[in-house]
Amino acid sequence: MNRVWRVGAKVLAGLFVTAMYAMPQANTISARPGVINYIEGNATFDGRPLAPNNQQQPIMSVNDTLSTTDGKAEVLLTPGVFLRIGDNSEIRMVSPSLINTQVELTHGEAMLEVDQLVKDNHIAVLVDGGSITAEKTGLYRVTADQAPTAAVIDGKAEVVSGDKKVELGKGHETALGPVLKAQKFDSKKEDDLYAWSNVRSEYDAQASYQAAKNVYVNNYYDGLWGGWGAGWGPGWFWDGGFDSWAWLPFDGAFYSPFGWGFYSPSLVWYASVVPGHGWHGHHGMVPVDPRAPGVGTATRSVHANQVARAQLARTFAGSGFRSASGAHIAASRAGGFAGGEGFHGGGFAGGGFHGGGGGGHR
Repeated sequence: MNRVWRVGAKVLAGLFVTAMYAMPQANTISARPGVINYIEGNATFDGRPLAPNNQQQPIMSVNDTLSTTDGKAEVLLTPGVFLRIGDNSEIRMVSPSLINTQVELTHGEAMLEVDQLVKDNHIAVLVDGGSITAEKTGLYRVTADQAPTAAVIDGKAEVVSGDKKVELGKGHETALGPVLKAQKFDSKKEDDLYAWSNVRSEYDAQASYQAAKNVYVNNYYDGLWGGWGAGWGPGWFWDGGFDSWAWLPFDGAFYSPFGWGFYSPSLVWYASVVPGHGWHGHHGMVPVDPRAPGVGTATRSVHANQVARAQLARTFAGSGFRSASGAHIAASRAGGFAGGEGFHGGGFAGGGFHGGGGGGHR
């Protein structure tokens, strides 16, 4: 969700790059939002059943619809932004523009995970004549049936309905209608879509981690602090091992609201990692936010997830982390980064790359 190093170039110019599991290729497809990345259960695209997950999943154009019955789906928007819909839900693509991305939730529920939001990037979910626009990285939830609502689990958003407008902060929601009023919501309520999104975010991070290592190893990055190698740009890479597109940031490190990490090839070897749940037989490592180590347990509610994070945090407090290169990062050193020190500041996990001024931020 939160970046710890300011990106040196906008990601809006990023490319969808076709990549095999072992080595990215130079082939590209459209960078516009709307790629259907993952389907669980039964779903249809413009009324037609979708085939099992593969690289040939359709890309949503204007007025295309994606519907689920007993299933869930994940759609890629701009690089670092994931839209997930729950059971018995439907979305319609309104605008697949990179600078003005709009998706309408026509019924059911949707969750928007924003791990990177750059300047001039407008991302909104429309519902019942209103809209919720993400103003910061975070996690947002929208419901469309009966009494439509917009909620901010983490982050900040602007909600508009008719001629009314309200700002929502973390832990607040509003009903959509003639009166908009920010109020706290029950974060302990059982939430299946939240738990599923947590698991998907972990798998997305694991696919990104593998792709970033492959990009680096295969010399698609010219030196640790140099420029991008020929044929490579920031954006989405196809990872055949995970049957999924993987998000690779242009530079720096970003974290999902669940605590999973997304690293550029220049920093992937410094990632703090823990064993992953595994996906399609994979049981490799997954990067985590070293400032919030208690991740890795999917639960059915926000409250239960927070409890699980706290329990795992106590476990890692004694053992520390292991980086992608295999080096051990002691818990005391990881605590230095937990204090908010960035890559150019006090350092990653207390060590420091450049040891200068600046600081990381959540």
